[in-house]
Amino acid sequence: MIRERRAADLDRLCAVLKAMSYPSSLLSEKDLHEWLEEHDAERSWVFDMAPVRVAPTKNVVGHVQIYRPAEDHLAEYTKRPATELLAIGKLFVRPDTHEYGIGRYLLKESVKYIRGRGKLPVLDLHRNGFLSKEFCEKFGFEEVPSANPGVAPMIYTK
Repeated sequence: MIRERRAADLDRLCAVLKAMSYPSSLLSEKDLHEWLEEHDAERSWVFDMAPVRVAPTKNVVGHVQIYRPAEDHLAEYTKRPATELLAIGKLFVRPDTHEYGIGRYLLKESVKYIRGRGKLPVLDLHRNGFLSKEFCEKFGFEEVPSANPGVAPMIYTK
C-alpha cells in the first residue's frame, strides 16, 4: 500500500538505497537522509508491503516524491510555466521487489495525483538516477530535447 512517508521511514529507505544494485551519482556525496528531504515536497510516499492500514511497518520497499520544480529547471524545457507542473522524483524500489510492479504502481499513482490537481507530470531522468527512459516511456512520458547534457527532461503526454 502507498502511504505518506514518516520520519521513522527514513532509516528504512536509506537501507533500500544502500541495497540498490547500481550506484547513483546523485547520492555519491550526499547524506542519504539529506537527499531524501532536500525538496519541499508536496507529497513523499512510501510503498509499505504490509497489508495493515492502521500502523506503519518495517516493510517499506519503495519511495516517490512529488514536488514543484524549480522555475529554471524543467519549466524551461517544457515551455510551460512552473506553476503548471509537478515533478516526480526520487522514485526507487528495493531490487528484490521489482517483480511485484511496485515502481509501476508508484509512477501511475503519482501521475494520477498530479493530473487530479490539474498539473502536468514531468521528471528529469538525471535527477531520478534510478529510472530508465524506456520505463518512463511505457507510462506515457516523452523526452523533451535539451541542450544541457546534465538535464534529461520528460513530460507526460497521454
